[in-house]
Amino acid sequence: MGLEEYRKILGRSALIVGGDKIRVESDDLIRTLKQMVDAPDADDARLGATLRGLLAGRVAASRVSAGGGALHKGLHKGLHKGLHKGLHKGLHKGLHKGGFGAAGWAWPEIDTPWRALSALCDLKERFGWDTLPLEPPPPMEERLAEVDALHALEADLQGAGQALRRARIEAEAGNDLTAFMLPLGGSEAAAASQTAVLFQTVIWLGGFVGQHYKARFKAARPSELDPNLKPYLPVPTHSSYPSNHALQSFLVAEVFARAVPEHPGLPALYRAAWEVAVNREWAGLHLRSDTLAGQTLARLCMPVMERVLADQMRLVHAEWY
Repeated sequence: MGLEEYRKILGRSALIVGGDKIRVESDDLIRTLKQMVDAPDADDARLGATLRGLLAGRVAASRVSAGGGALHKGLHKGLHKGLHKGLHKGLHKGLHKGGFGAAGWAWPEIDTPWRALSALCDLKERFGWDTLPLEPPPPMEERLAEVDALHALEADLQGAGQALRRARIEAEAGNDLTAFMLPLGGSEAAAASQTAVLFQTVIWLGGFVGQHYKARFKAARPSELDPNLKPYLPVPTHSSYPSNHALQSFLVAEVFARAVPEHPGLPALYRAAWEVAVNREWAGLHLRSDTLAGQTLARLCMPVMERVLADQMRLVHAEWY
Protein backbone atom coordinates (compact mmCIF):
# COMPACT_ATOMS: atom_id res chain seq x y z
CA MET A 1 0.00 0.00 0.00
CA GLY A 2 1.11 3.51 -0.75
CA LEU A 3 1.18 6.52 1.57
CA GLU A 4 -1.85 8.08 -0.09
CA GLU A 5 -3.93 4.96 0.57
CA TYR A 6 -2.99 5.04 4.26
CA ARG A 7 -4.02 8.69 4.42
CA LYS A 8 -7.41 7.97 2.88
CA ILE A 9 -8.11 5.14 5.32
CA LEU A 10 -7.06 7.21 8.34
CA GLY A 11 -9.09 10.14 7.01
CA ARG A 12 -12.23 7.96 7.13
CA SER A 13 -11.47 6.83 10.70
CA ALA A 14 -13.13 8.28 13.76
CA LEU A 15 -11.64 9.10 17.14
CA ILE A 16 -14.16 8.27 19.85
CA VAL A 17 -13.63 10.15 23.12
CA GLY A 18 -15.05 8.68 26.31
CA GLY A 19 -14.03 10.04 29.70
CA ASP A 20 -10.26 10.18 29.70
CA LYS A 21 -9.85 7.66 26.83
CA ILE A 22 -9.57 7.91 23.07
CA ARG A 23 -10.08 5.00 20.71
CA VAL A 24 -9.85 4.65 16.95
CA GLU A 25 -13.02 3.38 15.26
CA SER A 26 -12.86 2.42 11.61
CA ASP A 27 -14.14 -0.67 9.82
CA ASP A 28 -11.88 0.15 6.88
CA LEU A 29 -8.85 0.40 9.13
CA ILE A 30 -9.53 -2.88 10.93
CA ARG A 31 -10.19 -4.68 7.64
CA THR A 32 -7.05 -3.21 6.03
CA LEU A 33 -4.84 -4.11 8.97
CA LYS A 34 -6.11 -7.69 8.91
CA GLN A 35 -5.34 -7.90 5.22
CA MET A 36 -1.85 -6.53 5.81
CA VAL A 37 -1.11 -8.99 8.61
CA ASP A 38 -2.19 -11.86 6.35
CA ALA A 39 -0.44 -10.44 3.29
CA PRO A 40 2.32 -12.43 1.58
CA ASP A 41 4.52 -9.34 1.55
CA ALA A 42 6.67 -9.52 4.71
CA ASP A 43 7.03 -5.75 5.09
CA ASP A 44 3.28 -5.18 4.85
CA ALA A 45 2.64 -7.98 7.33
CA ARG A 46 5.10 -6.59 9.89
CA LEU A 47 3.77 -3.05 9.51
CA GLY A 48 0.19 -4.25 9.83
CA ALA A 49 0.95 -6.22 12.98
CA THR A 50 2.77 -3.25 14.49
CA LEU A 51 -0.01 -0.78 13.69
CA ARG A 52 -2.72 -3.11 14.94
CA GLY A 53 -0.80 -3.61 18.18
CA LEU A 54 -0.38 0.12 18.67
CA LEU A 55 -4.05 0.82 18.02
CA ALA A 56 -5.31 -2.09 20.10
CA GLY A 57 -5.00 -0.04 23.28
CA ARG A 58 -6.63 3.27 24.01
CA VAL A 59 -4.63 6.45 24.40
CA ALA A 60 -5.08 8.07 27.82
CA ALA A 61 -4.69 11.68 26.77
CA SER A 62 -8.02 13.21 25.88
CA ARG A 63 -7.38 16.57 27.51
CA VAL A 64 -4.81 18.47 29.54
CA SER A 65 -5.42 20.77 32.48
CA ALA A 66 -3.06 22.83 34.58
CA GLY A 67 -3.35 20.54 37.57
CA GLY A 68 -2.64 17.33 35.73
CA GLY A 69 -6.20 16.25 34.97
CA ALA A 70 -6.87 13.38 32.59
CA LEU A 71 -3.35 13.36 31.20
CA HIS A 72 -1.85 12.82 34.64
CA LYS A 73 -4.47 10.23 35.55
CA GLY A 74 -4.06 8.35 32.29
CA LEU A 75 -0.27 8.44 32.39
CA HIS A 76 -0.25 7.25 35.99
CA LYS A 77 -2.56 4.33 35.30
CA GLY A 78 -0.74 3.27 32.13
CA LEU A 79 2.74 3.65 33.55
CA HIS A 80 1.83 1.79 36.75
CA LYS A 81 0.58 -1.19 34.76
CA GLY A 82 3.49 -1.15 32.33
CA LEU A 83 6.09 -0.55 34.99
CA HIS A 84 4.83 -3.41 37.17
CA LYS A 85 4.94 -5.79 34.22
CA GLY A 86 8.30 -4.48 33.00
CA LEU A 87 9.91 -4.64 36.41
CA HIS A 88 8.73 -8.19 37.02
CA LYS A 89 9.83 -9.40 33.60
CA GLY A 90 13.05 -7.43 33.39
CA LEU A 91 14.33 -8.11 36.87
CA HIS A 92 13.47 -11.79 36.61
CA LYS A 93 15.41 -12.02 33.34
CA GLY A 94 18.28 -9.97 34.73
CA LEU A 95 18.71 -12.13 37.82
CA HIS A 96 18.36 -15.31 35.79
CA LYS A 97 21.15 -14.10 33.50
CA GLY A 98 23.25 -13.02 36.45
CA GLY A 99 22.96 -9.25 36.27
CA PHE A 100 20.54 -6.35 36.68
CA GLY A 101 21.99 -4.78 33.53
CA ALA A 102 21.21 -7.88 31.49
CA ALA A 103 17.47 -7.34 31.79
CA GLY A 104 17.03 -7.01 28.04
CA TRP A 105 16.87 -3.23 27.72
CA ALA A 106 19.23 -1.60 25.27
CA TRP A 107 19.06 2.15 25.77
CA PRO A 108 20.26 4.40 22.93
CA GLU A 109 23.93 5.23 23.44
CA ILE A 110 25.72 8.48 22.65
CA ASP A 111 29.27 9.50 21.88
CA THR A 112 31.09 11.98 24.11
CA PRO A 113 28.82 15.08 24.11
CA TRP A 114 31.57 17.53 23.21
CA ARG A 115 29.15 20.34 22.35
CA ALA A 116 27.46 20.17 25.77
CA LEU A 117 30.81 19.92 27.56
CA SER A 118 32.11 22.90 25.58
CA ALA A 119 29.01 24.91 26.45
CA LEU A 120 29.48 24.05 30.11
CA CYS A 121 33.07 25.34 29.99
CA ASP A 122 32.02 28.50 28.15
CA LEU A 123 29.49 29.26 30.89
CA LYS A 124 31.89 28.78 33.78
CA GLU A 125 32.46 32.48 34.47
CA ARG A 126 28.81 33.45 33.99
CA PHE A 127 27.39 30.76 36.30
CA GLY A 128 30.39 30.13 38.53
CA TRP A 129 29.74 26.39 38.63
CA ASP A 130 33.36 25.81 39.58
CA THR A 131 33.07 27.91 42.76
CA LEU A 132 29.71 26.81 44.14
CA PRO A 133 29.29 26.99 47.95
CA LEU A 134 29.74 23.27 48.60
CA GLU A 135 30.86 22.64 52.15
CA PRO A 136 34.18 20.77 52.59
CA PRO A 137 34.15 17.19 53.90
CA PRO A 138 33.47 16.67 57.61
CA PRO A 139 36.45 16.51 59.97
CA MET A 140 38.48 13.32 59.88
CA GLU A 141 37.00 12.05 63.16
CA GLU A 142 33.51 12.20 61.72
CA ARG A 143 34.52 10.50 58.49
CA LEU A 144 36.19 7.71 60.44
CA ALA A 145 32.97 7.25 62.41
CA GLU A 146 31.05 6.98 59.13
CA VAL A 147 33.21 4.01 58.11
CA ASP A 148 31.64 1.95 60.89
CA ALA A 149 28.31 2.07 59.08
CA LEU A 150 29.97 0.74 55.93
CA HIS A 151 31.26 -2.31 57.82
CA ALA A 152 27.68 -3.22 58.70
CA LEU A 153 26.58 -2.80 55.07
CA GLU A 154 29.56 -4.87 53.92
CA ALA A 155 28.40 -7.82 56.02
CA ASP A 156 24.75 -7.49 54.93
CA LEU A 157 25.64 -7.25 51.24
CA GLN A 158 26.92 -10.82 51.20
CA GLY A 159 23.59 -12.23 52.34
CA ALA A 160 21.33 -14.29 50.09
CA GLY A 161 18.64 -11.62 50.25
CA GLN A 162 20.90 -9.01 48.65
CA ALA A 163 21.38 -10.71 45.26
CA LEU A 164 19.42 -8.01 43.44
CA ARG A 165 21.34 -5.22 45.15
CA ARG A 166 24.65 -6.83 44.19
CA ALA A 167 23.49 -7.07 40.58
CA ARG A 168 22.40 -3.43 40.62
CA ILE A 169 25.69 -2.28 42.11
CA GLU A 170 27.57 -4.02 39.33
CA ALA A 171 25.35 -2.55 36.59
CA GLU A 172 25.35 0.95 38.06
CA ALA A 173 29.14 1.01 38.20
CA GLY A 174 29.00 1.56 34.45
CA ASN A 175 26.27 4.22 34.69
CA ASP A 176 23.58 1.90 33.30
CA LEU A 177 20.33 3.83 32.76
CA THR A 178 17.92 1.07 33.77
CA ALA A 179 17.40 2.32 37.32
CA PHE A 180 16.33 5.72 35.97
CA MET A 181 14.27 4.56 33.00
CA LEU A 182 12.11 1.98 34.77
CA PRO A 183 10.34 4.49 37.07
CA LEU A 184 9.33 6.43 33.96
CA GLY A 185 7.82 3.40 32.23
CA GLY A 186 10.70 2.76 29.83
CA SER A 187 11.03 -0.75 28.43
CA GLU A 188 12.36 -2.49 25.36
CA ALA A 189 9.05 -1.61 23.67
CA ALA A 190 9.32 2.08 24.58
CA ALA A 191 12.94 3.01 25.04
CA ALA A 192 12.29 6.79 25.28
CA SER A 193 15.24 7.61 23.05
CA GLN A 194 15.45 11.37 23.70
CA THR A 195 15.21 10.77 27.43
CA ALA A 196 18.03 8.24 27.29
CA VAL A 197 20.17 10.72 25.35
CA LEU A 198 19.43 13.43 27.91
CA PHE A 199 20.31 11.16 30.84
CA GLN A 200 23.59 10.10 29.29
CA THR A 201 24.50 13.72 28.59
CA VAL A 202 23.67 14.62 32.18
CA ILE A 203 25.91 11.81 33.42
CA TRP A 204 28.81 13.13 31.31
CA LEU A 205 28.32 16.70 32.54
CA GLY A 206 27.90 15.60 36.15
CA GLY A 207 31.07 13.56 35.99
CA PHE A 208 32.97 16.52 34.60
CA VAL A 209 31.77 18.86 37.36
CA GLY A 210 32.24 16.23 40.05
CA GLN A 211 35.88 15.68 39.15
CA HIS A 212 36.53 19.39 39.61
CA TYR A 213 35.27 19.28 43.21
CA LYS A 214 36.96 15.97 43.96
CA ALA A 215 40.26 17.56 42.95
CA ARG A 216 39.54 20.51 45.22
CA PHE A 217 38.86 18.46 48.36
CA LYS A 218 41.10 15.41 47.80
CA ALA A 219 39.16 13.34 50.35
CA ALA A 220 40.37 9.82 51.07
CA ARG A 221 38.23 6.84 50.11
CA PRO A 222 36.66 4.83 52.96
CA SER A 223 39.06 1.92 52.43
CA GLU A 224 41.97 4.34 52.75
CA LEU A 225 40.58 5.52 56.06
CA ASP A 226 40.16 1.94 57.25
CA PRO A 227 42.13 -0.75 55.36
CA ASN A 228 39.99 -3.44 57.03
CA LEU A 229 37.07 -2.38 54.86
CA LYS A 230 36.76 -4.59 51.77
CA PRO A 231 34.86 -2.76 49.00
CA TYR A 232 32.62 -4.85 46.76
CA LEU A 233 34.00 -3.19 43.59
CA PRO A 234 37.46 -1.95 42.61
CA VAL A 235 38.13 1.43 44.21
CA PRO A 236 38.33 4.30 41.69
CA THR A 237 41.59 6.22 41.66
CA HIS A 238 40.00 9.65 42.12
CA SER A 239 39.03 11.00 45.51
CA SER A 240 35.85 10.35 47.45
CA TYR A 241 34.10 13.67 48.14
CA PRO A 242 31.59 14.39 46.65
CA SER A 243 30.16 11.15 45.27
CA ASN A 244 29.94 11.42 41.49
CA HIS A 245 27.24 8.73 41.35
CA ALA A 246 25.12 10.77 43.76
CA LEU A 247 25.74 13.97 41.80
CA GLN A 248 24.89 12.34 38.48
CA SER A 249 21.84 10.48 39.78
CA PHE A 250 20.25 13.53 41.34
CA LEU A 251 21.09 15.64 38.29
CA VAL A 252 19.17 13.09 36.21
CA ALA A 253 16.15 13.46 38.50
CA GLU A 254 16.36 17.25 38.75
CA VAL A 255 16.78 17.79 35.01
CA PHE A 256 13.94 15.43 34.09
CA ALA A 257 11.67 17.03 36.69
CA ARG A 258 12.16 20.37 34.97
CA ALA A 259 11.70 18.91 31.49
CA VAL A 260 8.50 16.95 32.27
CA PRO A 261 7.19 18.37 35.57
CA GLU A 262 3.83 16.57 35.36
CA HIS A 263 5.25 13.06 34.92
CA PRO A 264 3.73 10.73 37.55
CA GLY A 265 6.97 8.75 37.79
CA LEU A 266 8.93 11.63 39.34
CA PRO A 267 8.70 10.46 42.98
CA ALA A 268 9.94 7.02 41.93
CA LEU A 269 12.72 8.61 39.87
CA TYR A 270 13.97 10.52 42.91
CA ARG A 271 13.84 7.34 44.98
CA ALA A 272 15.83 5.58 42.26
CA ALA A 273 18.43 8.38 42.33
CA TRP A 274 18.79 7.91 46.07
CA GLU A 275 19.11 4.14 45.73
CA VAL A 276 21.81 4.43 43.06
CA ALA A 277 23.72 6.87 45.27
CA VAL A 278 23.37 4.78 48.44
CA ASN A 279 24.40 1.62 46.60
CA ARG A 280 27.87 3.15 46.38
CA GLU A 281 27.89 3.15 50.17
CA TRP A 282 26.84 -0.49 50.19
CA ALA A 283 29.74 -1.17 47.85
CA GLY A 284 32.14 0.44 50.33
CA LEU A 285 33.16 3.21 47.95
CA HIS A 286 31.54 6.24 49.58
CA LEU A 287 30.57 7.60 52.97
CA ARG A 288 27.16 9.09 53.66
CA SER A 289 28.71 12.58 53.70
CA ASP A 290 29.99 11.94 50.14
CA THR A 291 26.47 11.00 49.06
CA LEU A 292 24.84 14.06 50.62
CA ALA A 293 27.46 16.34 49.10
CA GLY A 294 26.70 14.93 45.64
CA GLN A 295 22.98 15.51 46.20
CA THR A 296 23.62 19.10 47.30
CA LEU A 297 25.94 19.81 44.39
CA ALA A 298 23.31 18.57 41.93
CA ARG A 299 20.88 21.24 43.12
CA LEU A 300 23.55 23.93 43.06
CA CYS A 301 24.43 23.01 39.46
CA MET A 302 20.91 23.17 38.08
CA PRO A 303 20.98 26.77 36.72
CA VAL A 304 23.88 26.04 34.38
CA MET A 305 22.58 22.56 33.54
CA GLU A 306 19.23 23.96 32.45
CA ARG A 307 21.02 26.40 30.18
CA VAL A 308 23.35 23.83 28.62
CA LEU A 309 20.62 21.19 28.20
CA ALA A 310 17.74 23.46 27.13
CA ASP A 311 17.41 22.07 23.59
CA GLN A 312 17.53 18.43 24.67
CA MET A 313 15.07 19.09 27.49
CA ARG A 314 12.60 20.45 24.94
CA LEU A 315 12.95 17.26 22.90
CA VAL A 316 12.31 15.18 26.02
CA HIS A 317 9.25 17.25 26.86
CA ALA A 318 7.89 16.64 23.36
CA GLU A 319 8.68 12.93 23.64
CA TRP A 320 6.43 12.51 26.69
CA TYR A 321 3.64 14.86 25.59
